[in-house]
Amino acid sequence: MDKIDFEQYAQNIPKPEIKEVDASTLDIDVDDVWKIVNENLRMVLDRVEYDSWFSGAYLERIQNGVATISCPNEFKRSAILKDYNKFLQSCLTKATGQNLQLEVVVKAGESQRPKERYRFVTQTGNPVVDLFTKMEGDKKKYEDAVKKARLNPRYTFKTFVVGSNNRLAEAVAQSVVSDMENESIAKSYNPVFYYGNTGVGKTHLMQAIGNEVLRVNPTRSVVYVSIEQFLNEMIEAIRTKKNEDFRTKYRDVDLLIIDDIQFVETYPKTQEELFHTFNTLYQANKQIILASDRPPRDIKNITDRLRTRFEGGMVCDIQAPEYETRLAILKQIMLEKGVTVPDAFLDLIAKNIVNSVRELEGALNKVITLTKLGQVPSYEEVARILQVDIESKRRRVTPEKVLEVVCSVFDVSIRSIKSPKKTASLATPRQVVMFLLRTELETSLLDAAKCVGRKDHTTVLHACAAIPKKIKSDSTLSEKIEKCRGDLFY
Repeated sequence: MDKIDFEQYAQNIPKPEIKEVDASTLDIDVDDVWKIVNENLRMVLDRVEYDSWFSGAYLERIQNGVATISCPNEFKRSAILKDYNKFLQSCLTKATGQNLQLEVVVKAGESQRPKERYRFVTQTGNPVVDLFTKMEGDKKKYEDAVKKARLNPRYTFKTFVVGSNNRLAEAVAQSVVSDMENESIAKSYNPVFYYGNTGVGKTHLMQAIGNEVLRVNPTRSVVYVSIEQFLNEMIEAIRTKKNEDFRTKYRDVDLLIIDDIQFVETYPKTQEELFHTFNTLYQANKQIILASDRPPRDIKNITDRLRTRFEGGMVCDIQAPEYETRLAILKQIMLEKGVTVPDAFLDLIAKNIVNSVRELEGALNKVITLTKLGQVPSYEEVARILQVDIESKRRRVTPEKVLEVVCSVFDVSIRSIKSPKKTASLATPRQVVMFLLRTELETSLLDAAKCVGRKDHTTVLHACAAIPKKIKSDSTLSEKIEKCRGDLFY
């Protein structure tokens, strides 16, 4: 944080008329003076800086033209005298009308005045609400509520990337949050049943609902549980004869979120308990959200009464993200982690990991680990870590494909590349084609020449010698060649 120019700030404080008065005859309330000084300090310092230097500091007395301020230790005393001396003098002058000198003393332990003596109060004597304290309190309530609900605070709507694969599911989630704010209205979608393959974002979206409900109102009762946890707790309740406590926990809530509901098909007793819990919450107009890897009709060995209840609200499919959404997810993860990864590597990950958001994050973490080692890894290293089969892809690439990709990246036509023209705008991409054919596909000199409409193999030799030199001095050309490689092989 930039240091505040206290001298400039002090100059703007209105200067009272200074009269030559015997200070000892004045009836000055040091408490009132310190309140005014504190107000000015809080106006120009952020909370951390104020607490660092002025917590535990008090105005002890004003006597013989000297204002004595006490602080807990020598370290704070030195900082106050060095950085805040003139500003404090200006504040004291404003508060007392006297041109006072400042003295700072160390006064630790029980001899310090109680901090409560300097708390601001209203005319009725009630403490004024401290905005910072209230914000801290709200934050603590939210964090405690999230922890109690077993939610992951990372899973929020802000970090959930919306694409064509999950747009409807996200809209339903937002509607649920909106409905939760008003208990008097019937729920638009109850229950909400999300289904999709593992890793497509069901858990993230469900927990985002819970986190948002608690952010708006931390007093809400929200429970997130997997069906396995539900079963284990039920067994423990039966063993310890605490069935009533178990039922109260899951039936006296505002929002119940159950993950991996498909596993209930294995446990008939759990199905019965779940059925009664479902009925109790539904009748009380409480929200229920479920997630599964398949739709209700495909969950085998569950009772019809349970299946029909699963299907009675909104059944919403979440598909695997498409390429653009996968790329956006990777960039969102980078933003959260505060790191950067070359776009070419993000493209490599997004193109080769298509089914799971968890796999995307895992692949990105591996690449981030590589970049932290000090050197930017090559395509081959990244592809090897991601277990991308480069060789099989390379075998499928033809000379015609290389020509097509290079022309696309350099924005020239294939006809122009094969023409006799030797302009710079055509010569470079033509050389890149020959260079890639030789280095990546190991095409013969003659075949590489024929691909660009040439007959002399020396043209290819010249290109293979020229391109590496150009790459060293032209970063744009280097990026374009890497883009060509990425489109061809990764």
